[in-house]
Amino acid sequence: MSYTLSPDAERRAAPRFRPTLGTICRFRDRGLIGLVWNVSATGVSMMLADPPATGEMLTAELTTEGGRAGLAVLLHVVHVKQADTGDYLVGARFDVPLSDAQMRPFLAPDAGG
Repeated sequence: MSYTLSPDAERRAAPRFRPTLGTICRFRDRGLIGLVWNVSATGVSMMLADPPATGEMLTAELTTEGGRAGLAVLLHVVHVKQADTGDYLVGARFDVPLSDAQMRPFLAPDAGG
């Protein structure tokens, strides 16, 4: 199941999918962990307590809390927005788009892909 957003809110060229429960993004450069909200072949959206700056390039790893899957990625931070909870919603673009096989371990069973 892909997320449906208004055309004005859509920033990614590829459909967004709901991640499997416990999908996280570890930022190797900063020791931070983001909870992945959605993922596409071209990028990721996540919640973080201490966000990177828009425009930053970061080395990260998409993984699951149980460590069943791990994928090194280079992220370009596209937008940062503070949520009502005080955390930050961060959108980032992958340096190289993910293949279906690379995305599959991080997708919820009913998310498609």
